[in-house]
Amino acid sequence: MLKTNEKDRLYEVIIAMIGEDSSIKAYKSGFNEKTVAVVEEMIDAGAKCNANMKKLISDLLGASSTLTKGWLKKVLGSAKHNLDITELKGYGCLVSVKARWKTAIIYSTI
Repeated sequence: MLKTNEKDRLYEVIIAMIGEDSSIKAYKSGFNEKTVAVVEEMIDAGAKCNANMKKLISDLLGASSTLTKGWLKKVLGSAKHNLDITELKGYGCLVSVKARWKTAIIYSTI
């Protein structure tokens, strides 16, 4: 069983990853070791998503260290190839991670 302060900290981690969520907050008193395991998996998924987004931006920008007007037009020739090989998981990392893990977090408390 998690202590109250551990549940509070766990909820802080959750909102750092997916934002404030009243339905998850309502289940905070039921957080347990299963919830910890689910949140660990969620953090890993979020990190992978963010790494993929970082790779996409890096690939688009290439070696360019500064953004100047017109930079996107210059990289569009290679952008399609980079988009094809970069694995993206949804509209955005926060949204996709929340959509995937919110229910799992709630079910872990039941």
